[in-house]
Amino acid sequence: MNKLVYLWYLIWLLPLYLIGMAFHMGAIYYGLGKTYEQGESYLADVVHFEIKQIAAQTNGSITVRFITVEGSEITRKLSQPIQNAAQLQASELMPVRYLDDSYQPIVLVPIYEFHRKMVMVNLAVLMVSIIITFFIALTAHTFAGRVRARRDEPEQQIEIVDS
Repeated sequence: MNKLVYLWYLIWLLPLYLIGMAFHMGAIYYGLGKTYEQGESYLADVVHFEIKQIAAQTNGSITVRFITVEGSEITRKLSQPIQNAAQLQASELMPVRYLDDSYQPIVLVPIYEFHRKMVMVNLAVLMVSIIITFFIALTAHTFAGRVRARRDEPEQQIEIVDS
């Protein structure tokens, strides 16, 4: 198989990856709503709060711990964008909603609305990216198919006959 055949198949990996990411973001959005609506409310201790800057990106993480009604202790480290740091940094206690069987089992109540809006923006960007990469992949797929078809055609030879 030549390089164009690989291109013919591999060009579809990026749109497929983006579609998978869109399903993941959709599950997060659904899980946030489900946990917020159906989950139980707890007051969690903020065990650790960290802001780190790597290259040009700044993000943070917050570790919360709470005890459920059943008596089990839940400790989770949740990564957060820097936009949430101001709301989360000043608190030693954090209201949370918890639903064990949700895709997003813990929701930090103070930033719930912001988190949902952020996921919606990510979904919108993913949808635009999927449309653009789909058309790029379709164009590349068509181009690779045409080149492949030209290479598979038998070469025509012209025979000169002396009379």
